[in-house]
Amino acid sequence: MKTNITTINDFWNFLKINHEKHDSHVFRGVKSTDYSLVPSIGRHRKNKTGDKFTDKDEIRMLASFKMKAFPYLTKEFSKIELLSLAQHHGLPTRLLDWTWNPLVAFYFAVRDDFDKGDSLVYAWKKNIIGEFEPTFDPFKITQTEVILPPHLTNRIIAQSGIFTVHNNPNEEFVSTGIKKIMIKNSIRKEIKRALYLLGIHEASMFPDIEGIASYTKWLRTNIY
Repeated sequence: MKTNITTINDFWNFLKINHEKHDSHVFRGVKSTDYSLVPSIGRHRKNKTGDKFTDKDEIRMLASFKMKAFPYLTKEFSKIELLSLAQHHGLPTRLLDWTWNPLVAFYFAVRDDFDKGDSLVYAWKKNIIGEFEPTFDPFKITQTEVILPPHLTNRIIAQSGIFTVHNNPNEEFVSTGIKKIMIKNSIRKEIKRALYLLGIHEASMFPDIEGIASYTKWLRTNIY
């Protein structure tokens, strides 16, 4: 099912209806309607061969990340904790980011408001989700799992983040109950300004020096 948001009133109405239904949904915002539900490791290819990454490739890359990031790690991390941390810092993984907060999803859909195409929010009707067990191995699952990530970084907390962990990250994730909310390019900037008034912006989504710098740049360009 697809919903189109072409005006700012469509945006407000979607939030109102979603609030009144009291359904349990998780959301994912992407900047292009061409972006399917494929984890980042499945969208990457090896430079030398152009082949897809295998499970072994991903495990080796995660091990390399752990070795190089060791000075910044404050404790021993489980595999899923390390994978969550790597995901939030840009390493391609078998995780997909979702959020409980539709405002956060809309922010990521319209964040790059200079893009020419339409953007998209996925809304997935999903019931209670439990926390993962410390022994959970993301490389031994036989189906897609949904987990509440540990609050390892301020970004995960700020973005009300949850993850899907994919047993086959090279394939598009398909599930019943997923609805697409298409956002017309012409309304992206207006939605981004509305989110700013609601406290959803670069500095709140990325509560660090980098986020503050990006937020300040956007303010000087678009608000003042």
